[in-house]
Amino acid sequence: MLPLRRRLVPVLSVFLVAPITAEYLSAYLSFTGDLWTSLATLLFFAPLYGGAALLIREASVRTGCGWAGTLVLAAAFGLAMPGVIDLALFGEDRADVAFWSELREPTLVPSLGFSVFPALSWTLGHVMMSIGAPLALLYALAPAHRGRPLLGKVGLPLTVAAAALVVVAVHQDGRQTYGYTPSVVQVVTVLAVVTVIAALTFTRLGGPVTSASTGRRVPAAAVVLGAMVLKGTTDLLPPTWAGTVSLAAIVAISGATLGWCVRQGRWGAREIGLLGAGVVLAGTLTGFATPVPDGVTHAAKFTHSGVLLTLAVVLLVVVHRRAEPGDGHGAPAPRAPGPGEQGQRARR
Repeated sequence: MLPLRRRLVPVLSVFLVAPITAEYLSAYLSFTGDLWTSLATLLFFAPLYGGAALLIREASVRTGCGWAGTLVLAAAFGLAMPGVIDLALFGEDRADVAFWSELREPTLVPSLGFSVFPALSWTLGHVMMSIGAPLALLYALAPAHRGRPLLGKVGLPLTVAAAALVVVAVHQDGRQTYGYTPSVVQVVTVLAVVTVIAALTFTRLGGPVTSASTGRRVPAAAVVLGAMVLKGTTDLLPPTWAGTVSLAAIVAISGATLGWCVRQGRWGAREIGLLGAGVVLAGTLTGFATPVPDGVTHAAKFTHSGVLLTLAVVLLVVVHRRAEPGDGHGAPAPRAPGPGEQGQRARR
């Protein structure tokens, strides 16, 4: 583990970027465009989203999982968020969200008390935006920390404690503010599914992917466009059964395509960073299309999204220029690069 002075910047980067990519890009919050409230709320969200991203990365690094394992853990977190933390999965009504019934009712399963499309969409959104994007950007822009833990003996328990405090606060807010009251059976069921998903991390599905050879790199534009399409479909597909099937198919095709690129040696640090930057860019563009929140002016909302769009473009350019375009060439890597990849150390 590197000294704290060298770990502090990457830790703080993930800690603060994760809540921005998770919550702020969509420009749906009641304080959208209010700089000071946004900054204050960022400090509240940081232990939840940034803490989760850091802890998932830490688990991946310490167990030697690749990116597949990291994303499986992200999916477990993604389901836990609406299922047992903010409880939105079982919310029958949201007075502050005008389109709540249109989102929930088309794929509602009455016997289970939740809607399938939002469950899939929200889970995938957390995988991409809350966990995947900040960790992908860290991987691309901080090569010295690949495969190395970031949280030490003090940082690890502090992160767990801070995240737990915010989780309790968000859970209580869901119950008291929105009246979410899932049954014991519903909570136990969600926890069981989350546990099963998390356990898949330590199976072949979540293990490192073997790279058999090196190949010609995927064009940067194709990576960014693919990321934007994946994120865009998550946000824009209709919340119907047809939309659910389409979203599941897109995710399956995207996963198979990424797996093929990795196995062919066509995927490295730059591509990982561009994928993260691409979903951030798409999420920012989606923010322009979301309804203006109550109490927020059009000018404030579009200023908010405009600033974030500018930052997203700058981030994309930085990743494209700074991430090593040759990473992954030369001798075949024993496995695909990921947060727990140790092979990168031998190259430095």
